[in-house]
Order: sequence, then structure tokens, then C-alpha cells
Amino acid sequence: MEIIYYYALFALSGALTSMITIWYPAHQVAKMVDPTNVCVIYKKLYYALCFSFSIIMAPALIIVFMNSEQFIKTFVESLLGREDEN
Repeated sequence: MEIIYYYALFALSGALTSMITIWYPAHQVAKMVDPTNVCVIYKKLYYALCFSFSIIMAPALIIVFMNSEQFIKTFVESLLGREDEN
């Protein structure tokens, strides 16, 4: 039973860290680029979904943390529907 508590603490701390280092900056960039985007307008829903995703995918967030700048750039482009056509 202790392993579940440890994983819950790991997932919660990872989710809080990702909110500060990844999801909040991505929201700010999206807000500057397109203030009328649905994710910018409904920011509570955006943060709730990001927090939920972060808790579920906690171990995979290590890769995201290592490449946070590239992830934020790619995430915002995808969020706004502006993917590069290379």
C-alpha cells in the first residue's frame, strides 16, 4: 500500500512542477499569440486538463522537462493550429 502513496506523491509533485514550468508558460505564449483561442478563454478548463494529464503521465514528464523549450514551442503551435508544413 505504501507504494501507492509514494507514486501519488511523485505524481502530484510532478504535476505541480509541470504546471509551473511547462503549462503556465505555454498558456502565456498562446495568450500573446492568439487571445481569442478557446484554451486562452477557458483557462480553468485548460489548467484542469493539463493537471490531470500531468498526474496520469507523471513518469513520461521527465522527457518533457528535459526538452521544455522545444515542447512549449511545439505545443503552442499545435494548440493554435499552426503546425509547420515542412
